[in-house]
Amino acid sequence: MERLNIALIGCGGIANAHVEGYRDLYSRGLRIFDIKAVCDVSIENAKIKAKMISRFQDSKPQIYSEVDEMLKNESIDAVDVCLPHHLHHVIASKCLEHGLHVIVEKPLGITMRAASLMIRKAESTGKILAVAENCRRDPKERAKKWAISEGLIGEPRMAFWMWMYWMPKPWGWREKKLLAGGSWVFDGGVHWADLDRYQLGKEAVEVFAMMHTFDPEKEGVKVTVDDMTFAIIRYEGDIYSQWTWTRAAPAGPFSKRLIFGSKGAIFDDEIRIQREGSVEVKSMRALIDEMRANLGEEEIERLFPAGSTNPFAIELYDFYLAVTEKRKPEVDAKEAYKDMAIPLGFYESARLKRAVKIRDIEELRIEEYQREINEKLNIA
Repeated sequence: MERLNIALIGCGGIANAHVEGYRDLYSRGLRIFDIKAVCDVSIENAKIKAKMISRFQDSKPQIYSEVDEMLKNESIDAVDVCLPHHLHHVIASKCLEHGLHVIVEKPLGITMRAASLMIRKAESTGKILAVAENCRRDPKERAKKWAISEGLIGEPRMAFWMWMYWMPKPWGWREKKLLAGGSWVFDGGVHWADLDRYQLGKEAVEVFAMMHTFDPEKEGVKVTVDDMTFAIIRYEGDIYSQWTWTRAAPAGPFSKRLIFGSKGAIFDDEIRIQREGSVEVKSMRALIDEMRANLGEEEIERLFPAGSTNPFAIELYDFYLAVTEKRKPEVDAKEAYKDMAIPLGFYESARLKRAVKIRDIEELRIEEYQREINEKLNIA
């Protein structure tokens, strides 16, 4: 198979999962990437990632601390961007202009306006811009999508996301609105939004949310993002999703996801189907097996290439195919843009103290919360 010369930009925590994804592909004989370089402002972090890569790749990547120097010296086809949110639009746009294909960690951009700039840049350069949305690639999430599509729980009605835990210590740059864009409800919330949209098969119409920051300072660090969000989403077809998230809940954690349809429900680890006078319960493992038994070999290979169940390996393989086959990635920038609009809609709703239409978020008609970020980062 044709190899894609790629560079890893950003060698922090999430880059570990990306490196493991590359390793998983190599272990399955899919030696489709040649990781030519790693780049991080921390040379030590870059060295660690280069060493990890050299354990499974034929050669050791070159190490850089500056993107411009790397782009000048390396002959590459693509980049894998794993940076803080406020740098996504800056580095991705630079690489697209350099003629490179880009896969960028979620969220696509720090604001809707930043993400819109990235989409236009990809369109003008004709390069692939994919987003590293790993959650939908998990076998159990694929199985939930299949079960709903097959009508096993009837017509979807309601979805519930609940995650409450206690985080008393500061979490680096993620505590800052101008670096992160928002709390985990934005950072990780794009995962939830993507799963809602993917599995329910509907687009969000409007949202209403309330937010609060219970702990505005942690160990001397000023916190400029929320630490609690209650939100409701109305999807097309009168399907509703309710989110509860907080990291200000001592004695936690508690987490649960549920999807209710007209004939049953899907929980984190099982599916329950309402029968007359009883409830049929099936484990998630059994549901995954049922999905595999009913899908054709070609579809199974698409969902789990070479048998991989590593979500990061699968997203990277999809990016590779998008580039080499000149096709749309499963989660392209426009898909990720819609994912972003839901949690950023929460922020706008909380700021305005009213429900907001998702179309107004996507079309940049409402940016009250995001305005400060756009102005401070010169996002026009």
